[in-house]
Amino acid sequence: MRKFFYSIIPVAVVLNSCGSGATKQQSGKSDDSMKKNYQVELITVDPGHFHAALVQKTMYDQVSPEVHVYAPEGPDVTQHLGRIASYNSRPVSPTAWNENVYKGNDFFEKMLAEKSGNVVVLSGNNLKKAEYISKSVNAGLNVLADKPMIIRPEDFQVLERALKTAGEKGILLYDIMTERYEHNNSSETSLSK
Repeated sequence: MRKFFYSIIPVAVVLNSCGSGATKQQSGKSDDSMKKNYQVELITVDPGHFHAALVQKTMYDQVSPEVHVYAPEGPDVTQHLGRIASYNSRPVSPTAWNENVYKGNDFFEKMLAEKSGNVVVLSGNNLKKAEYISKSVNAGLNVLADKPMIIRPEDFQVLERALKTAGEKGILLYDIMTERYEHNNSSETSLSK
């Protein structure tokens, strides 16, 4: 698992960049042989914010095109799937994501029971995010979550324990706030004049 942890860090950094220059690899391998080589298999949970879709703005060699989505019925999941469909159908650099969708009130429990991937993407209900993070990490799943990871002071200890557990298990718990670490040359240029 330690090897996986170190190999997923670069993938997480690439995913964090939300498509800055990565391209889809063309391969002659069959789907079955390629699936065995994927380091990252995404699980998107209750995507209520566009950051969840930005993770899939570009295809990556290490990331399976099969993505499992677990969500309650409603406009959030519909908008998320529409964003992914727009990436798949755009004229320049289209993606080829295949969204396997489960909709139901028991979506989170079903995700934990099925563990249909190894990286949970959380970008939605901030009130439940600490719980989702904690339960995903306890289940041995890596987590990519957007900001804020918590919004209530009482959830700080939940997040702290999840970070400790992730470290002990050698799995990733990573903040994917898009463009947070992007260097903007324009401000540097204006300051140097």
